[in-house]
Amino acid sequence: MDLATAKQSTRVQQDELLSVVPSAAVSTTRQTETSRALFECETGGYYWPGTLNIALSEDADGAALLEQIKADWSAKSGWTVRDKTSVNGDPELVIVSEEGYRHAIEFNPERNSLNVLSSSACFQMEGKPKPGVDY
Repeated sequence: MDLATAKQSTRVQQDELLSVVPSAAVSTTRQTETSRALFECETGGYYWPGTLNIALSEDADGAALLEQIKADWSAKSGWTVRDKTSVNGDPELVIVSEEGYRHAIEFNPERNSLNVLSSSACFQMEGKPKPGVDY
């Protein structure tokens, strides 16, 4: 796998996460297209990080949407889902694939938003990432 494939796969998975949320429940979305950094994997290679922020409409039930995402992704082959509490004390799901993709989805009740922090599976590339380059 290369950077382009890792990045595209991560963004497609984020779109799949978003598709669980009914369009009427979405106020705005913001998805990163590039990252200013790549991070080293423990097993060698690098991973691409990306975010997806979903601002929910006033009447949307973010906690229920998190449960729906949990149910849908728990049923997917090759994925594991676990509940946790974020560093902010908010409910969070961590979804990990057998290939090494990871999505942490936090529900922020104060902002009524779902914040997704994703990382691609590890990939190989020539050389090392360069500072200040958009990946």
